[in-house]
Amino acid sequence: MRGKFILTSVVLGLLTVGAGTTLADPNGMRPGHPGGHNGYIPWRGDGFGYGLGYGGDSSSNNAQQQAQVYNLAPAMGQAAFAEAEFDNRWTELQILVDRARREFQISEEYLNSSQNLQAAQHDYDAAVSVVVARLQNDKDYKNLIEKRTEQQLALKSTGVDTGLRNAVATEKLRYSSMATQLEAVALSNDSAVRDARTRLVSAGETLRLAEKKFELQLYHQPDVAAARNQMETARANKAGADGYLYGAYVTRADQLNLNDQYNTGNNVYLGGWGPYARGYYGLGAF
Repeated sequence: MRGKFILTSVVLGLLTVGAGTTLADPNGMRPGHPGGHNGYIPWRGDGFGYGLGYGGDSSSNNAQQQAQVYNLAPAMGQAAFAEAEFDNRWTELQILVDRARREFQISEEYLNSSQNLQAAQHDYDAAVSVVVARLQNDKDYKNLIEKRTEQQLALKSTGVDTGLRNAVATEKLRYSSMATQLEAVALSNDSAVRDARTRLVSAGETLRLAEKKFELQLYHQPDVAAARNQMETARANKAGADGYLYGAYVTRADQLNLNDQYNTGNNVYLGGWGPYARGYYGLGAF
């Protein structure tokens, strides 16, 4: 009986030691990658001793669970270079376009069109002046001008915001409208004014067509076209570099989040720059 008791005690002792060893190794009980839990990670931590910046765990098992934090410097440098390159290409294109426009404005075609427009404007103004001067001798027109002048003087002598002032202003406006109508009729009936106006409209249209033709051909000039292609290439490179930098931020966030989940059971709360802006600290899921 004594031999059986000793054997039973040894077996129970071995079982107790084995159970104690299992309980003393919490890392052996940790689940695998957090993705296998549908985004919800329960509390896994063993205290602050395993957290980043708190000394860490020297065991090989915990070291394997720590993901290396992604280095953002190359992506940030590439994005900065791409942005500067795009700005330079855009500036060069604007300089070429501005220079081409200034050269066009001193070209023979543009100068001739501008001079024709100025001459046509001068002829039209002169023809209008002749008709207006002729109206000064018209009895009805002179009468309207005199009454308008009288109302203008009366308007200055009346008080502000009074019924009399409003009546005088209305009467002045009526005389002015009637005089303007007489001027319009006289101008439309004068053949010299009509011809001068036709030449003015034609000269203005000629100048506008020359400008439109230049603008249509501007970006087909070899140097401007080459600069524009370089700018568009730089724009595409900038977009790619910005996307690469954003992906680097996401990758770094994933690695930080994974490390923190393994160490504390919490997800890292990140700012409003990326997909983790709606994260809830401590819930273990985004």
